[in-house]
Amino acid sequence: MKVALVALFTFVAFVNATHSDGSRTMRDLFKLYSERVYGKKYDLIRSMYDINGVTVEGGKRAFFGPEAISNAIRGYHNELGEGKNTLNFNERFEQLGDNLLYYYSDYKTDLSDRTIEGHYWQIWKKSTDGSWKIIHDEFTIRE
Repeated sequence: MKVALVALFTFVAFVNATHSDGSRTMRDLFKLYSERVYGKKYDLIRSMYDINGVTVEGGKRAFFGPEAISNAIRGYHNELGEGKNTLNFNERFEQLGDNLLYYYSDYKTDLSDRTIEGHYWQIWKKSTDGSWKIIHDEFTIRE
C-alpha cells in the first residue's frame, strides 16, 4: 500500500512539474512576443510564426503565413494608433501534451482616443529543431 501511494504521489508530482514547466515556457514566450509586438519589431515577430501560421480576427478576416501576419500587425498598429496601457486578465498558460502550448486572455487597451477590449488566444507548436512557433492565434476587438 505504501509503495502504491509513493508511486501515485511521484506520478502526480511529475505531471504537475511537467505542466508547470510548460506554463512557465508559455509565459516566457508570450512575454517575448508581447515585447516584440509593442516594440514594433516586425522582423522578429515574423520569426515567431510557423510557416503555416494563421491569425484570425474573429468574424472579420484571417492572415496566413508569417509575412502576411507581420504585415497585419503593422496594419493594426497604423489603424488603431498608439496604445497607452494594456491590461490582460483571466490569463491561462497551459501545456497541451509535449508539443503544444496554449495561451488565453481577455484584454483591455487604452488608445489615445478610445478604449478597445476583447479576447486573445494562441497555440504554439514545438518544431523538430526544438524551437517554439505560433501556429494559430485569434482575437476580437470591441470598441
